[in-house]
Amino acid sequence: MTLRRNAWWVCLCTVGSLAAISASGCSASDNGTGVDTGVGDANVARNDTGPPIDTGVGRPDTGRVVTDTGPATCTAPLFACGPACVNLSTDNANCGGCLSACSATQSCTTGVCACASGLVTCGPDCSNLASDPMHCGSCANACNTGETCVSGTCTCPSPGIMCGGGCFDVSSDPRHCGNCATNCGSGAICTSGACACPAGTSACGAGAGCTTDATFQTDPLNCGTCGHACAAGQSCSAGVCACAASLILCPPGSATGMCVDVSTNTANCGGCGNACATGQACISGVCQCGAPLTSCPTGGGGGTLCTNTQTDPGHCGACATSCNGGDACVAGVCQVNTVTDPNNCGAVGHTCRDDQYCSASACVCRPGLTEVGGACVDLQTDPMHCGTATTVCSGGTPVCRAGVCAATCPGGGPNRTCTGACVNTDTDPLNCGACGVACAVDEVCDGGGCTRYLGTTCSTCPCAACATFMGGGATCLIHGAGVICIGG
Repeated sequence: MTLRRNAWWVCLCTVGSLAAISASGCSASDNGTGVDTGVGDANVARNDTGPPIDTGVGRPDTGRVVTDTGPATCTAPLFACGPACVNLSTDNANCGGCLSACSATQSCTTGVCACASGLVTCGPDCSNLASDPMHCGSCANACNTGETCVSGTCTCPSPGIMCGGGCFDVSSDPRHCGNCATNCGSGAICTSGACACPAGTSACGAGAGCTTDATFQTDPLNCGTCGHACAAGQSCSAGVCACAASLILCPPGSATGMCVDVSTNTANCGGCGNACATGQACISGVCQCGAPLTSCPTGGGGGTLCTNTQTDPGHCGACATSCNGGDACVAGVCQVNTVTDPNNCGAVGHTCRDDQYCSASACVCRPGLTEVGGACVDLQTDPMHCGTATTVCSGGTPVCRAGVCAATCPGGGPNRTCTGACVNTDTDPLNCGACGVACAVDEVCDGGGCTRYLGTTCSTCPCAACATFMGGGATCLIHGAGVICIGG
C-alpha cells in the first residue's frame, strides 16, 4: 500500500521573540528536518541555534520554529486519517473511508456501516421491527399514540382499545366510556365503563355532563330539576321559573307560554287571551282605536271595528251610517263617487255599459273579462273569441276550454257547456249557477251565486282594505289575476 504524506508547517513563536518573527517569519536556519514523533514531544529543529524556550508544559523547547511533516506513517491494516492511524474496516468514525461515520446505532464491519443481528436499517437508524413503535413490522409503519409494537404488530396495551387513532381505557376514560362513541360530558367521570356524576351533581341527559345542585337554582333549561325548562322570557330564580316584574305568563302555568306585558300586548290586553279587534291598540290594558280611527260595532255578535268615519262609506260621519251603493264618503259626508260609481264614472252622469264597471274613474270590463269590439268577453270560454279576440272554434273543436278550442267540455261538478263555452258555473259571471244566468256588472260569481264586489289595491289576501268595504266584514278573494273584496 502506498501512503501519501501531507505536511503541516507550523510556526511556533514565543512572546519574547514576537518582533523578530514578525520581521522574518519562521527561522531561516530551520531546514525543516524536524520529525513529529506523534507522542507529544516538542519537534526539534536540528539546525536552529536559538536558545531554548520554556513552553510552559514542563519540557524545554529546543527551537523557536517547529515543522509538522504530516500524518504519522501507518502500517497495514491501519490507514492515515489526518494525524491518526485508523482501521477503515472497523472504525465507526471512519468506516470504509476517512470521516465516513456510522450512526449511533450502527457498527462498522468490513468497512461497511451495518446494523447488529436482528436489526434492519430504517433511514439512518437501526430498528427492531418486532418491537420498535416507530417502525413496527416495516420501516414505514409507525404506531399511533399510546400503541406499542408487539411481534411486529401495533397494539394497545391492556386494557386500552383503539378509538379514533389513539389508545383509550374505556373502563375509565370519560371521553370513551364503555365504548369509543360514548362521551360522558363536562364534569362526569367514567367508572367501570359507565358514566357517573360526582357527589353534589346530577346528569341531565346522556352526554350532557353533570349539573351542580347550585346550577338548578338559576339554570332556565333545568330550573329546580333536570329538564324543567322555563318559558320564553322567564328566568330561573331559587329553582323557580318566573317572569320579570310587570310581565305575566300567558297562558298561565304553561311551559310553552311566554311572558307578556298585558298593558300593551294586543293579543293579551289587560289579561291573558283578551285579544283586541283589528285596528285596535292595547293602551294601559284597554283595547282602543288609535286616532283618527273610531270603534264601530260589526254585526250582532258584539264585535268592533276600527274605522275612519271620514272616509268609510259603511260608517260615514258616524258608525252604521252607510252611503248609497257607489257613493263615496268624503270628510264624513256621502258624495257621488266618480271614481267607482258606474252611473257617474269619471263625471256625474257618465254611465258605463251594462257589462262594464267603474274603476279609477274609467269604465272597464269586470275582472276576468276582456274588451273586444265594444263588448266584454271571456277569452277562456267564449268560442267566438277563444284565447284571442279573433280565434273562432268550429268543426271538430267547437268548444272553448281554458282558451283553447276543444272537441268536448269535461263534465262533472260545475263544469258544463253553455252555447259552446266550457264554463265553471261556480265562478262564471255570465253563467252563474246555470247556463245563461248573468250577474250584474258590479257582481261576481262566487260559489254559483252572484255577489257584489269592489276592486282593491291589495295584491294578496288577507287584505286589510276589505275590512272597510260595504259596511265592513267584506271577504278577500283571489279572482283571476287580481284581488277583490266580495260580500258585506
